[in-house]
Amino acid sequence: MLRIIPLLLITACMSQQPQLIYADGSANWYEISIHELKYIPVKLEESSTGMYSGGEPAQVVLSKEQYNHWKNLFETALTQTDQQIPDRIKTSGLVVVGEKKVNLKAGSALMLEVESTLQNLLKR
Repeated sequence: MLRIIPLLLITACMSQQPQLIYADGSANWYEISIHELKYIPVKLEESSTGMYSGGEPAQVVLSKEQYNHWKNLFETALTQTDQQIPDRIKTSGLVVVGEKKVNLKAGSALMLEVESTLQNLLKR
């Protein structure tokens, strides 16, 4: 029984890490958890034009250090009001950290950093 308690505490601490979500300017979805990055692309029939597909879904295993990098980057995005816009529009980025979310200006430095890093991780 005593061995179970530390395991439960470790599990509880790990589950307290917020899920990070990013939606790019084409509404492709990226879910970042402490263990993996999931890419959920827009399907042809879901796109606003009916002509765009985000490609195939993908998953990449993340290290704790990679997750922490994303968490820090996303938390920075929450504070960088000069790179935000009040409403989500086409070509803008959406950053979600737990219950908090912000819309990044299209072409902003943070948006470009997030998207280029995601593309590198997914080897696109």
